[in-house]
Amino acid sequence: MGSSEIEGMKGIESFPKTAPAPKTVLPEPVKPPTEIVQQAAYLHPGILVNVRGRWEGSDHLLNLSNNIGVYVALIKPEEETLSVTPSILQKEVETIFGRANIKPQTLAPAGSPPLPAFEIEIFVYPIDKGYAAFLEGRLFESVVLDRFKMDTNMAFQAITWEKQALIVSPKDKFEEQLIKNVQEIADAFAIRFQAYEALKKSAY
Repeated sequence: MGSSEIEGMKGIESFPKTAPAPKTVLPEPVKPPTEIVQQAAYLHPGILVNVRGRWEGSDHLLNLSNNIGVYVALIKPEEETLSVTPSILQKEVETIFGRANIKPQTLAPAGSPPLPAFEIEIFVYPIDKGYAAFLEGRLFESVVLDRFKMDTNMAFQAITWEKQALIVSPKDKFEEQLIKNVQEIADAFAIRFQAYEALKKSAY
């Protein structure tokens, strides 16, 4: 082997056989906030506001669309027959909503969930010489949670307003009382909706 070849070999050996791995720089860890034991004070759908260190709650219908689908579900034993039907009760709700400029039809962009929607769910149970019934009016809306990031084809719905009623009535008065309570729940929602509509108009 000539001297020139030996010198060439020495030049090759002077290079490192493997390049050093780049140094990985990790971000500084985020210190989680200190957690303390807290007591819930408002256990209803709505908004929570921190007022002087205390979380207080209320319903909140500001900027709610006036296109709201209306649904009524009547759940009872199969053998029980009532002349009042879900469609009759739904018409009662739609009439009251119409007076408050609430259109009983959900309008949403294509690909979005069919919300908001308002449902009155009624459970009827026969008792001695009458009926007991539990009614619940609920507004469903699409909400965003911090727990996870959802796919674009997913949506999380939650109850953002509700009102309940309990009826115990003799059979000959039950349907009258049922219609009256459905009307009262629909009225309560319509009144709150109008109050927030008036608030929006006064602010803008």
